Amino acid sequence: MGHVLVICMVLSACGKSEHHNDLRILKGDFDATIVESGELMAVNAKPILMPYLGWKYGWQFKITEMVEHGSIVSSGDTVVKLDPANVQKFLIEEENKLEVEQANLNKLIVEQSNKTRALEASFKEVQADYNLKKLELEKFEFESQRKKDIKELEFQQANLNLGRITKTIELEKRICLNDLKIQKIKLAQIERNIEEAKTAVGKMSLRSPIDGLFQISKNRRIGQLYRVGDDTYQGAEIALVPDLNMIKVISTVHETDIGKVKPGQRVIIRLEAFPDKPFQGKVSDLGKLSYKKEQKSSVKVFDSEIVLDQSDPLLKPGMTVSCEIFYAELKDVFYVDNSCLKKVDGTFFLCMKENNRWIDLPVETGPSNNKYTVVYGDLKKGTELGLPGSEELAQNQ
Repeated sequence: MGHVLVICMVLSACGKSEHHNDLRILKGDFDATIVESGELMAVNAKPILMPYLGWKYGWQFKITEMVEHGSIVSSGDTVVKLDPANVQKFLIEEENKLEVEQANLNKLIVEQSNKTRALEASFKEVQADYNLKKLELEKFEFESQRKKDIKELEFQQANLNLGRITKTIELEKRICLNDLKIQKIKLAQIERNIEEAKTAVGKMSLRSPIDGLFQISKNRRIGQLYRVGDDTYQGAEIALVPDLNMIKVISTVHETDIGKVKPGQRVIIRLEAFPDKPFQGKVSDLGKLSYKKEQKSSVKVFDSEIVLDQSDPLLKPGMTVSCEIFYAELKDVFYVDNSCLKKVDGTFFLCMKENNRWIDLPVETGPSNNKYTVVYGDLKKGTELGLPGSEELAQNQ
């Protein structure tokens, strides 16, 4: 039984050695990278808001129609319809008011016209009396003083009456003009209300501002996406339309790596759903302040943005991606497969074959990427490497 166990171990070791016989010290140009996860987002995204119409139509409006979440829409497409009942009710009320106030204006014009004719008639009577008293006063120039005094008093009274009727007419004209102006202002306001209401009815159909993907927003009152039948309020974001022609990644960079990353650096982005199709991009922005990645974690990160060089139907906002950021380009350096490195008490070792036996050789490490790590030391290109533990397995054999 013991011999069988030894044979199995030897066969197993041979199998692993054959499987990893391509693990060697490599030398050449090396791209150093770090890998971070992130989420796709459109560079340009336009919100679709419930328009502000004023509170005269009410506080809430019901959604009656809405494009399906995730639909591709074009600029100008109707994507949301709201119930215009409140606005139409207000419009009917204002149109009725307009008829009433127009009738009141017509009535006022007739009343003022009649009043003006009456005042003009009174003015003519008073003026005629004034002219008569003036003539009589001139005729009594050679009469007794007593008669002249009487005529003088009568003339003064006629003059006062003429002055009074003149002021009355002037005052009445001002009153009529003000009354007319007030009534016309009322009518103008009602007409404005009617025009605004007609415009508001047109705003009940919300259109997409750009070409893109229709994304329904969350109804904050219930914490779910808006649905047909939900009430919304003025100024609320009902949906978002991202422009799929320009996509970016919202990601983070570990605080220990922030010194390596700079705007303009090349990035390879891979969708979690389609990892075999890489996309090219560049670091476009880095956050200024760090923060805890998770509430109870001590790990701190900086925000980062990466803009993709091209668009693709596969790229949808909200998708999870991995981002390989190229932060260094090294020339003629040694590097090894990441699986070959073993770390013990802060020191890295390579399992190397020397004189037909496996030994652990301490090395210094440099930049790395998702497959290889740069190593420094007394090394030779092509030296065969083993996986950590190969020397122990060889000794046991």
